[in-house]
Amino acid sequence: MSLSISNSNQQGKSSMTSQKLYGKAILAIGLCMAMALLSIHFILQGMGVNSQGVLGRVTESRAALPKIVTEPNEVVMFFGSSMTRAGFSPRKFDADLAEQGKQVKSFNFGFGGLNPYFQDFLSRRIADEFNKENRKIKLAMIEFNPFQTTQTRWSNASPVLDSFLTLLASDAELMEIAKTDVTRGIRLFNIKYLRGSISAQMITSFFARELFPPQSHQTFKDNDEIIAERRRLGRLLGEKFAEEYPNYKGEEWSYDWQGGGTMPQERSTETLAIFNDYYRVTQTDNAMKNDRLSRIRSADIEELNFEPLLVEHFINIVKNFQRVSQNVEVMMLPKNSKWIKTTPEGEKRLAAVVKQIEEATGIKMQNHQNLPQITPNMYRDTTHLSRYRGDIAYTDYLVEHYQNIF
Repeated sequence: MSLSISNSNQQGKSSMTSQKLYGKAILAIGLCMAMALLSIHFILQGMGVNSQGVLGRVTESRAALPKIVTEPNEVVMFFGSSMTRAGFSPRKFDADLAEQGKQVKSFNFGFGGLNPYFQDFLSRRIADEFNKENRKIKLAMIEFNPFQTTQTRWSNASPVLDSFLTLLASDAELMEIAKTDVTRGIRLFNIKYLRGSISAQMITSFFARELFPPQSHQTFKDNDEIIAERRRLGRLLGEKFAEEYPNYKGEEWSYDWQGGGTMPQERSTETLAIFNDYYRVTQTDNAMKNDRLSRIRSADIEELNFEPLLVEHFINIVKNFQRVSQNVEVMMLPKNSKWIKTTPEGEKRLAAVVKQIEEATGIKMQNHQNLPQITPNMYRDTTHLSRYRGDIAYTDYLVEHYQNIF
């Protein structure tokens, strides 16, 4: 009897000891996980990941929405890709209309790296803000970028998919995803609230690029003198910028500049002359050939094999703006046709997609790809308009084309 009681006591003590061990193990694992998450958070904060590049530009522009909605003048918004960011000068647009006695406030919502899937969620946040205040955008200009809508572009977005989604989607939208895929839903909320919208895939892809930088297309090489001059002028332009804009805070999206860049009348004659020299050594035939190859590899820019999902999300973008805008215009921006030549099959696919978008939205898409006002020397590369050349010429065209709306 006493032996049985003794064995029972020993078993009880053993069970309690095991429970304590398990508890300590779980606590230790939890603490390690918490420390790891905190370490990742502080490392990313220290690197300024959320304030740099497209993440910083998106975050800063979203933070400006409540102020944009309360602007006393009519609001104009140009929404699109990095081509919009490079090609539209909002302050020049406003100044030119002011000379006609028309008071508007324009904003450049062009973002590099956001395909229509991400842009759809961002446009929902814009529409939410305007709906909340019962305010209408006077003119919404929406860029349709064909090479942002390809299967290749969608495939290349996989490392940043969850990060950008958690940055742009509402909790309700994430919950809808969780209802169909619980595992992914949990992961998305984890990324949003515990990782600051920086996914493990984004982190690993970032450090992988640091360890193994992707080989850029350098099939065609400029001579050493041109390369040296390019670097010298680039440094000189950096010094001139610091000199002429001493109070610049380093924002990716500046409210004072309305999301756009600097204007030629703000720069010195010396600086503008340096820009001319800089373009001469950066827009060489070899540099353009390399850039074209890079665009083919990263975006299928000439074959244009479209991703149906991205086309549907672009249609959503237009409909989101239609909810909160008095006038909506959809357009393809100027194309550097000297270097980018869409194949005949690509042109057919593009025509079919344009027709699909027009039928779904009821808006005739404006084709600005080959405007006579835009010449090949107005591009900084094979896709983007250059500062003080292309952006000025294209903004002039937009003022002339849309001035009667106001």
